[in-house]
Amino acid sequence: MEITARVHSIPAPQAFYSGPLAPNVYLVVDGGQAALIDAGYPDEAAVNTRLEYLQGMANLRPAHIIVTHHHIDHCGGAHALRQATGARICLHPTEARLLADWRADAPPDVDIPSGPQTMAERFRSWRRATAQATADCLLQGGDTIQVGRLAIEVIDTPGHTLGSISLYLREEGVLFTGDTVLGLGTVAILPPPHGDMALYMQSLERLKSYQATLLCPGHGPPVRDVARKLQELIDHRQERERQILAAVGQGRGRLEALLADLYPELDRRLVGMARGQLLAHLAKLESEARIARRGDGDDSLYVLP
Repeated sequence: MEITARVHSIPAPQAFYSGPLAPNVYLVVDGGQAALIDAGYPDEAAVNTRLEYLQGMANLRPAHIIVTHHHIDHCGGAHALRQATGARICLHPTEARLLADWRADAPPDVDIPSGPQTMAERFRSWRRATAQATADCLLQGGDTIQVGRLAIEVIDTPGHTLGSISLYLREEGVLFTGDTVLGLGTVAILPPPHGDMALYMQSLERLKSYQATLLCPGHGPPVRDVARKLQELIDHRQERERQILAAVGQGRGRLEALLADLYPELDRRLVGMARGQLLAHLAKLESEARIARRGDGDDSLYVLP
């Protein structure tokens, strides 16, 4: 699917129902050269769909697969695509380390669907496939990758993960944001060490400095009013902080009380995600000395300093 003459989106069927927004995989092309941005899930149907799209473009083989972060829905298909095309996988050093440590005690990249044991085993096999996407080159903010006459600029945008990157195609005014900015809704941010709300807010401010006219997100439709979208996300997080501070100031500083206050009538399937978001905000506010914590774990009491 052509977004601009030099930017394509390559959709694929969902590997399983993991929400309404499938992961986006993009192709940047110029002068017979190409680069993929993200790689989607590692399942055969998704990988083959993307290979068929590439085969439909005469004499075009991508030289790079640039992965915005290590999560399975963005990095999972990278190794299979590398084997089929010879493209080099490019990752931020932090993401390369996290990818290698896929057995670590970290939250799952995506919600594991309930159902037969075979589905859980398939998910574990996809995690193993994702771990095979070892980096052929390491990227960080300020680096560029050349595609024909185009330069893809790397921007450090940690927050969703600690090594997340975004990419800017200055000649087209296109910003690729992975899971730093979604086409619809807001992205999940976990507390350190798996995410960082303070870094995430800084990343959104950093993206505002680029004169992008089109934003291509990791999930969801392209965004035309880029500046407005970024400001909406910043405003949403700041409003959430004001709500937390107000609740804490009124003596409702226990985690369960804050959850009930901020997320009334929440679907029970979303409680874990909401808890993570809340803890990420609390960690940021505590690091800024805007709140103080008494005790540890779920029994912690947050108070104004």
